[in-house]
Amino acid sequence: MPPHIQEKFEEEIRVEIIRQQTEEDLKSNPVYQEFFTQFNPSSVDSFIRHYARRKAYYLTRGKDYINQEEQESFRYKLFAQECLWAIQQKKLFNLQCQWRAEQVRLKGVDHTTQFLLLSSNIQHCPYLSPVSRAEMEMYIKFLRSGNAQLIVSYDNWQDYEGFKAEYDSERIPSIDDDRDDSVPAWYRFYDEYMATHLLMELPDMRGEKEQRYRSIARQRQLDQMKKSIQQKTMDERPYLSVYDTEVVESFVRKFEDKSLLKFCRAVEAFQQQMDEQMELDEALETLRTADKKVSVKSNSDWKEAVINAAKQFELEQVAEILPTVHQEYVIRVENGINFPQSIIDKKREEYAFQLCETAKQQILEGRRFLGEPDNMNF
Repeated sequence: MPPHIQEKFEEEIRVEIIRQQTEEDLKSNPVYQEFFTQFNPSSVDSFIRHYARRKAYYLTRGKDYINQEEQESFRYKLFAQECLWAIQQKKLFNLQCQWRAEQVRLKGVDHTTQFLLLSSNIQHCPYLSPVSRAEMEMYIKFLRSGNAQLIVSYDNWQDYEGFKAEYDSERIPSIDDDRDDSVPAWYRFYDEYMATHLLMELPDMRGEKEQRYRSIARQRQLDQMKKSIQQKTMDERPYLSVYDTEVVESFVRKFEDKSLLKFCRAVEAFQQQMDEQMELDEALETLRTADKKVSVKSNSDWKEAVINAAKQFELEQVAEILPTVHQEYVIRVENGINFPQSIIDKKREEYAFQLCETAKQQILEGRRFLGEPDNMNF
């Protein structure tokens, strides 16, 4: 195994060890219990699980965020990795179109909501071929097409109903059109490049069947709620959330050492900066630290010109590093090395699983009401 891959593998093991030790300590050590009593008990277990993983991330990656030069390199690499998953998301979406039209069958997929679950863990989707070199090169062309944006945190890849409604309202515009709508620009580029836009014209046979059953179930549930509204005693204490950075920092300050607090602040500050989309400041910093000359196109708004120049520079940085990231990806696939799942993706997967369970129960209830078999064979 190449040294850099071996190093990553060992780091993942270290992350898991730290996570397990931290989770056990938080659950068993009395020193934390007084702190936890301030919060709704139903949220504490979730906080413990997610904070344990976050602490492992602080300890293993915190230094990367403190070092500005390494941080920038790491940032572009993360973006490049997201490019690979965007390729897989489009392949899954195309498969969803075919599945809804009953052109293909997928073992274990019984209803449309399961595509949200597959999307949340796209790194391990069993129905997709690995990202090929040709697909990677196509994405590089997309990055250089003038229509691309860096992917920060997009979670709506499999929104079939939204994309379908947009498609049915009018023709899918050219990738050169200046439009701001829900269908990802990458999907539009892929469809033009691969001539797959006709998949959106396939009938949604499966979705229409499901909607009939679910509508019946929802109406029955609504009728039952109207008949019997039960009052429940609510715990008024606030929920403890690992996504509340102020709470996390206060927890770290109270129970951890100063070095972890420094790592925590570095990581959270970086992520907050990403979330807030401080475009101009980020653009100026990007151009200031660029290791090459960056041309700025004329524009009546100098801020927009700076932002656009920075965006193009970043896209080119991702395009240049993408072949290396893809090579590492291929090595992992060929050696059966698992891809780590981020905290956000795990949360999305948990939420998608709940949606899947609800959808399945509604479909089965609708079928029972109509006197049909109590199964998903329809």
